[in-house]
Amino acid sequence: MGKHRSSLPALCLISLALLWTAAPAAAAGEPDVEARADRDPDPGDAFALTFTIRSHQTASYTIIVSPRPEFAFVDMSNGSKTAEIPGGTTSDLSFDMQVSRSARQGSYLVSYSVQRDNATIKMGTVEIKVGSLGSCTSFMVLVPLSALAVGVAVARRPGR
Repeated sequence: MGKHRSSLPALCLISLALLWTAAPAAAAGEPDVEARADRDPDPGDAFALTFTIRSHQTASYTIIVSPRPEFAFVDMSNGSKTAEIPGGTTSDLSFDMQVSRSARQGSYLVSYSVQRDNATIKMGTVEIKVGSLGSCTSFMVLVPLSALAVGVAVARRPGR
């Protein structure tokens, strides 16, 4: 039983060393992917959804976008674009999209997957904010008009 106890720490150290050396090699194979919209669109507006891929190895990468019903593709991609990206370089893949006129103001998550040589290697979501979130445009127009209406009503009030 004493033999097993002394070999357990050694086995743990060997396992940690293998994990330590294998982790950077595994991470180096996956590309870095950043997804973003060029702006926060309003209902009915068009926008570009861009994916920046930083490749650590030369490969054919495909981005597949699964939009919600509130979004449609304006370009001919139908949600899929492929590019050969050399190792150590960065490339952008953009999708021209449009928000439906019936979409409500709010945040929507759009799912995507990244494939390398026809195998899915990464999945994620990108948040699209629809409408002027935090904008007080209607409030800024209605409050002065309401104040003007109240002022006119008070000024015309009989008995003054």
